[in-house]
Amino acid sequence: MLIFIQTTIILTSEYLFMKYLCFAFRFIFLLITISTMTHGIVLECYSSGQNCTFSGVRIDDISTEVTFRSSGSYYYNSIPRFFSFVDSVLLEVPRRIFDTFTVQSLDVNDCEIESLSRYTFEKAKELLWLNMSGNTLTELSNYVFSGANKLSLLDLKNNNISNIEEKAFYNLGLLTTLLLSGNKLKAFDDVVFSHLPMLKKLYAANNELETLQSALFQHNPLLMVLFLQSNKLVYLDKDLFDGIEVMEYLWLRNNSLTSFEFNGLKAKRVNLISNKLKKIKLVPSFENLFLSNNSISEITADDFAELKLSRLDLAWNNLSSMDGIDKISSLEVLDLSHNKIGALKLTSFANLKKLVDLNLEETAITNLQHGTFSQLTALKRLDISYNKLNRIDFDIFTSSSETEEIYIEGNRLKEVNIDEIHKIFPNLKKISIADNNWNCSFLTRMIRSLNALSITVGGFKTENLINDKTNVKGIYCTDSTNPLADWNVTVKHLDKYLNASAPIEDYSEIKQIMQNAIDDINRFTDQRVAIANKSELLEGEIYDLTKKVISVENEIYEVKKTILEVKMAQLANATNETYVSNDLKKMMQELNDLTLSKLKQTKEEMEFKIYQQSFKNDKLDEKITETTGKLLAISKQIDQSRGSLFLSHNSMELKASSTADNTASSGTGSTQIMMVMILCLLIALLVLVVMATYRSRMPCGRKRGERYGTSNTLATIVDDI
Repeated sequence: MLIFIQTTIILTSEYLFMKYLCFAFRFIFLLITISTMTHGIVLECYSSGQNCTFSGVRIDDISTEVTFRSSGSYYYNSIPRFFSFVDSVLLEVPRRIFDTFTVQSLDVNDCEIESLSRYTFEKAKELLWLNMSGNTLTELSNYVFSGANKLSLLDLKNNNISNIEEKAFYNLGLLTTLLLSGNKLKAFDDVVFSHLPMLKKLYAANNELETLQSALFQHNPLLMVLFLQSNKLVYLDKDLFDGIEVMEYLWLRNNSLTSFEFNGLKAKRVNLISNKLKKIKLVPSFENLFLSNNSISEITADDFAELKLSRLDLAWNNLSSMDGIDKISSLEVLDLSHNKIGALKLTSFANLKKLVDLNLEETAITNLQHGTFSQLTALKRLDISYNKLNRIDFDIFTSSSETEEIYIEGNRLKEVNIDEIHKIFPNLKKISIADNNWNCSFLTRMIRSLNALSITVGGFKTENLINDKTNVKGIYCTDSTNPLADWNVTVKHLDKYLNASAPIEDYSEIKQIMQNAIDDINRFTDQRVAIANKSELLEGEIYDLTKKVISVENEIYEVKKTILEVKMAQLANATNETYVSNDLKKMMQELNDLTLSKLKQTKEEMEFKIYQQSFKNDKLDEKITETTGKLLAISKQIDQSRGSLFLSHNSMELKASSTADNTASSGTGSTQIMMVMILCLLIALLVLVVMATYRSRMPCGRKRGERYGTSNTLATIVDDI
């Protein structure tokens, strides 16, 4: 019995020991589980399709373990293959996703990923597209994409990458598209792309590239798209593109290239806008060539006849002629705007029969000749705006009946033949006519006529100061009833700058204001000259008519005198005393009339001489008045300049006392100029007083207008001009 009790106690003790031991193990396991869960994240995909999106994932510690779990079984067509993280912070690419899913596309853009390890994509064997743009990567080390051997698109734009090791893209033999734009790359290793034989598209814009190795693309024969714009490239080796078969797009805009000539270059669309090129050599492969905003003055080619160029943009260059361009018969779009080409030859467009769009804006054209555009039968858009054209004869464009848009704004046009526009351009849809010298009445009629033909009318380019100037539907025009209106507007807008305290940074508006003022002055001067010429012409005609009247009266007087002499001779042979007495009385009466006529004629001759002198005096008065007006205007300008200098002087004294002497000397010079001009003004006024005194003493009792009755009539005619 005692033995049984002892055995029972031993078994009970062992049982309790095992129980407590088991409990201890469970507790330890629970602690381990809790500890593991606090340092890990489990992400589950609940998508019913092929796309799976994780939103709001935040990993602040790079040691945090991220695991993925599938929600269950999927149909074959609904197995998730395309994964993306939205509004998330990952720090690194979660590699466990490749253990759980067959990932073909992974989008982790803007996830604050800082680095990539050599083993990140070790199991990404089915990955085709990887988007890591907008992160904070600084470098790509060797073999960093090992495992992702099927990758065809790699997007790394807008990171901070400054270094790519030579074997970073090793084993990416199927990669076709590589995006590296918006990083901090200054150079490429000469073999960095040698492991990408299938590469077709390379985007490396907006970096800091200064040079490219000559052998950089030797192993990329299929490269079709190369974007290198907005870098710091100054020179490219002639053999750089030697290994490439045919490029569709070569974008090099916004660099500092001074030359562009390569051996065996085959590119269809080339963009070299905003470089420093002075000449360009065209090659047969070019189809679209963009060269605006350079300094090109020379265009060459081995054979212009072989060129296939359909679009050529040469705006904002230094061209002075169309030499070479006029031989490119394949051209369809040609932009020569903002070059100083000047007068066009009759043969300028003779070979450009396929031309559809022609831009000649601001090319210093002064006139258009018949025959210049006779070969442009396919033309649909013509821009001849902002030139120096005083008139346009639309008959010049008779051959271009397919034209749909025409821009003639910014010239010096006063009138055009409205009726001819629709006849010559039956397909016209839009015409731009702003910034010319239109009279408001004519402009109103023209707009009504064009609107009736369903043609859109306006100024489709930037216009300044149009709201507070005389206009018709926003198009500037001159109002002959108020010639000072435009000047008042100009003064008002200039006053804004004269009274401005801040320095002027943009001079474009001021230049436009001043140009408008000059145009207004020219128009006003032309009008005054025309009126003066017509007035002088009328005065001259009156003068000539007066001379003729006096001459005729002299002839009549001579005839009467001759008749009287004949009658006196006949009187000596007469015998009838009564007849003689009657004839004698008649002759005496005629002699008396003849004497009175002579006195009258003498008086008229004296008045005519007085009229001549008065005419000369009036002309002198007009010149003196005009000179006085100019002197007064100059004096006023000097006063204004002096005031501006005085204000500027005070401002400069407040800012820096070191400039006081210079300002004082400038003020002294202005004072001297002012004194000279005042002296001239006094002399002019003295001349006016002398002339007024001289005229007051003249023996003429009547003014020439009263003598010949021309004053009111002439004023009426001049008012009607």
